[in-house]
Amino acid sequence: MTSQLRTPLCDLLGIEVPIMQAGMGNVAYGRIAAAVSNAGGLGSIGGIDITPEEVDEEIKLFRKLSDKPLCVDLGFPANAPKGLSDVEVPELPGPLKQLKSELDEHGIEVKPTTDQAISLADNKKKLEIALDHGVEVIACALGTPAWVVEACHAKGAKVMSIVGLAKHARSAIRNGTDIVIVQGTEGGGHTGEVGLITLLAEVLEFATVPVVAAGGLVKGAQIAACLTMGAQGAWVGTRFLASKESGSEDVFKQAVVESEYDSTLRSLLFDGLHVRMLRNRFTEVWEGHEDELSPYPVQRVLTMPFKYAAMKANLKTHMSLPSGAGAGMINDVPGAADILHRLAEETVEALQGAGKLVVG
Repeated sequence: MTSQLRTPLCDLLGIEVPIMQAGMGNVAYGRIAAAVSNAGGLGSIGGIDITPEEVDEEIKLFRKLSDKPLCVDLGFPANAPKGLSDVEVPELPGPLKQLKSELDEHGIEVKPTTDQAISLADNKKKLEIALDHGVEVIACALGTPAWVVEACHAKGAKVMSIVGLAKHARSAIRNGTDIVIVQGTEGGGHTGEVGLITLLAEVLEFATVPVVAAGGLVKGAQIAACLTMGAQGAWVGTRFLASKESGSEDVFKQAVVESEYDSTLRSLLFDGLHVRMLRNRFTEVWEGHEDELSPYPVQRVLTMPFKYAAMKANLKTHMSLPSGAGAGMINDVPGAADILHRLAEETVEALQGAGKLVVG
């Protein structure tokens, strides 16, 4: 009989393998989510960066492609404004003036964006859409308000809370979350400053709900290490970013494959909150100009037009490339299902190998 990777998390979520694909903004859409869920894991749609209408469309696409459980990842930061119109935008800081000049040289126009990722009202609408579609799991980033948990539970949906500090895990558990995802500083995108192994150990000491590990996980051996500590699953982002079904641009996937072990940095430059990303010209212009950074959400409003302009033009050097520290170990772009199966097989192999270290 072939050995299978399974934990109690699988029964809780109705999945076969305790590996979940993270809901990465501008990366995780219905197609990749369906590929992962159909392969036995939990696929996620990143709902933070897209419009409510797009959330609706991607959920419908997922349902056409899969009858398995789905997760939608949304953000509920406590200090989010009601909308973009509530944010006072200052004059462009020096680094962005420099970026604009360089994009102009490439013939790329920087246009205003309708990005509403920071809007609480916008995310409430997305939550309603997801729950009306019967989405099985809602992942909460940047906070888990009690009202979100209550709304989800009323519709039979499970809630997962992504946290970067032990105190945030305590708060999420107190507010009724079903699962805590602890993301170490190694993770791509929004991330804290505590390493995964330390954070996982801290949270496991008091958690009364299943705990899932996240942050820089691109190999099964890493997942196995977290499972031996007591985690019940893994939340994997960057490894799935570099997949055929990923919604990221091909040049983004190429940048991940080409990255080295020291290619990422953690900075406030993306939106005023700490984000881990690949180093390139988008990050380089801020070096020595950190005093010109604005707090969240002003920094987000300032940088988004530049991010989208470079993204539309496929200009890899000037794109924003959120990525985990494990990117240096990624060297191919296979299908998402292949990635899931590979991670599961590597995890089983590592766990079996670890068992041989205990004698007597």
